[in-house]
Amino acid sequence: MRVLILGATGLIGVHVLRALRADGCTVIGASRHRPADERPEDWVEMDFGSMANEGDWLPVLAGVDAVVNCVGIIREVQAGDFDRLHRAAPVALFAACERLGVRRVVQMSALGSHPDAATGYWRSKGAADADLLARGLSATIVRPSLVYGEDGASSVMFRMLATLPLLMLPKAHEAKVQAIHVDDLAAVVLKLVTMEGEAPRVLAAVGPQATTMAGYLGALRGGMQAAPSLVLDLPMPIARLVARAATLMPSSALTPESLRMLAQSADGGNTADAAPVAALLGRPLRDPARFTRPALRIAAAWSWAEPLVTMVVAMLWLITAWVSWFGWPHAESAAWLAACGVPTGLQEPMLLAASLMDAGVGVLLLLRPRRWLWAAQLALAGGYTVIMSVCLPAFWLHPFGPLSKNLPLLALMFLMWRVSK
Repeated sequence: MRVLILGATGLIGVHVLRALRADGCTVIGASRHRPADERPEDWVEMDFGSMANEGDWLPVLAGVDAVVNCVGIIREVQAGDFDRLHRAAPVALFAACERLGVRRVVQMSALGSHPDAATGYWRSKGAADADLLARGLSATIVRPSLVYGEDGASSVMFRMLATLPLLMLPKAHEAKVQAIHVDDLAAVVLKLVTMEGEAPRVLAAVGPQATTMAGYLGALRGGMQAAPSLVLDLPMPIARLVARAATLMPSSALTPESLRMLAQSADGGNTADAAPVAALLGRPLRDPARFTRPALRIAAAWSWAEPLVTMVVAMLWLITAWVSWFGWPHAESAAWLAACGVPTGLQEPMLLAASLMDAGVGVLLLLRPRRWLWAAQLALAGGYTVIMSVCLPAFWLHPFGPLSKNLPLLALMFLMWRVSK
């Protein structure tokens, strides 16, 4: 079979492409940009959102036996993106498929999609679904709940959240999800594309069990063998404020619309019977408790630990700079500098220079953290430690440990130097 996969660089599209090729299908990927490892003859570069006319699709579909549409966005960059990408372009695609007699069409939609749904995401998906169902095509609308893939951006985020010791989420113990592993979903699409006879018209592609968001995070945490966490419910009025603020970050999936979809999932609308999809596969679906593995734990925790360490160390330098010049008596600092052999006339300028240097390191860490900056901190803090050890060795015996505490700090700086980009 010759299969065209639209949105072939996304999480679902990539896995569907691999599954179909592994089964022996000739697969043509389509996306805005061709990946470097794909041959030009196996790829179509296109702006999906601009393909809103039936005629735009006819050359692309020449010789194609089946089409899998995996294009989807969770938030709009510009007003109307949901309609362009989820409705207008797919409707034109379906019309062209019908004209050319494409053997099979698989439309990746979502649970909750309906032309009269409460959100633009669901409405746009639902409008395309309704158009496809009204056509004389052998087609299946696949509706997942939540899709997990180790390399997926949302899955990386959920693994990160699962490792936090304390977390507050809206509807954490009410909103239900029924996550399916992307490998299972790709296997479902493979079955639908290659099966003989009529395929199911609509298929809820869900995992084996429904759970709350807190329960889902617990399953991911258990698979990683991460430390226990406390997940609390974030009050919805606060969640709405956070969602509005999050729209200022282009990469954030949290928006007022996605929050509304999450709230509406509390009634079970984002769950379904898993028996039909398991029957189609002919095997059990992967349980969310087996989605993750212990090797992912460190990367998941590091995704929030790295910025936290950077911020805390930056504050350490900034506080040290302020205390050195404004908070601590200059007479005592001058005595320490004198013990290190600094002449009286240079003591104040050297104290000022050290304070400014500390402040500069802190500011750079906050604004432009770089690998070389950690090496510079290692040299600076190491230099302070060596000089004080030689000139002021009594600080090793101080009960507050002003020098001994430098040892774990130096180890942390060394680690950040080696792992930072």
